[in-house]
Amino acid sequence: MNTNNILKKIATNCLIIISVFPILAKEKDISIKQIPMFELKDTKNIIFSNKDLNGKLGTLIIFLSNHCKISQRFQEPLNIINIQWREKGIKLLVISPNYENAILPDELAYSDSGDTFEEMQSRAMQESFNFPYIYDGEEQIITQSLSVKITPSAYLFNSDGNLVYSGRIGNHEKPIDLGNSELNQNIEELICGTEVNYNRTLMYGTSVKYKKDMLIAENIKKRYARESVQLNHADQRKVKFFLNQTTNYPKFFYVWSLHENSVQNRNNLIIISSNYKIFRKRGLKVYTVCICKEEEKPDALEVLKRAQLSALNFYISGNEISKISKLRSSDGFKTTPFCRLLNGDNTFDYGVNGLINYKKLRISFLNALNKNI
Repeated sequence: MNTNNILKKIATNCLIIISVFPILAKEKDISIKQIPMFELKDTKNIIFSNKDLNGKLGTLIIFLSNHCKISQRFQEPLNIINIQWREKGIKLLVISPNYENAILPDELAYSDSGDTFEEMQSRAMQESFNFPYIYDGEEQIITQSLSVKITPSAYLFNSDGNLVYSGRIGNHEKPIDLGNSELNQNIEELICGTEVNYNRTLMYGTSVKYKKDMLIAENIKKRYARESVQLNHADQRKVKFFLNQTTNYPKFFYVWSLHENSVQNRNNLIIISSNYKIFRKRGLKVYTVCICKEEEKPDALEVLKRAQLSALNFYISGNEISKISKLRSSDGFKTTPFCRLLNGDNTFDYGVNGLINYKKLRISFLNALNKNI
């Protein structure tokens, strides 16, 4: 694959947008018995194998991913309707298909977590899933055997193991109305003993990431490493402008000193950099302000470069911090480091003095950005 093709593919895959994938006609000949031998664990560490694929009246395999915003819409409706499906003889297995290392940072911008097994466990516990949530991200055995292209997607098999429906779970704009979906209509026919001919619908969501997609992820990481990191002087007038500027998007400020808490600053800057790469395409602005002297600028810049933090980075002298010090929480006794997230209307949000918690910062960024939707 030449460089131009790689860049085009990167540009396509960097976008978290609703995609539409047609189901291939060959799927109508798929049997559940064609799925290769597997042993995969769910979030409760229960091992599932081929023998667990047979439901009394039918088996429904659904592919969801933590980071997919369309998948997230169906979590609660599936929990609700699965109660009656289970009672009527339909076995539901939900599978996470993504090779998580191939997911691009900005593809995570609509979720508080990614698709690792540990994050799946956290999501299953948080949402109280009443169905097995199975990890297939590493081996991708079931995912590949069904040629899964997108999450969320549903594959319904009858009691003989033949595929009778593939497509969307339901209307993503009205996910709570799952009872009236094409999927549930097919399930009701199976429950009633009606012969169901194979039918399909279009699916909407996020593309599944396979191991082969690692090339794209690696190229993105290389591009991030090459991004220019700059550090400019800011006087009180400039600081005041950034603080008071209304953009309708959240702004995050991190204030640090070159001579205080160096290890803590390094960890914080890496955490900020990681989250900034996830959310910046959604409009998040990040400002770092280092308190240092003019001759210390190269040292401060080197710290920022090591964190690969290509945000809006500034430095000021110690006597110029009065404007920005109002962002500091009253907790703690040390002046720096401290941070503050401002909502689009400049109201205060997440703020902490000292060590930043990665998860709390990510959730705060997500919630602040979602206020603009």
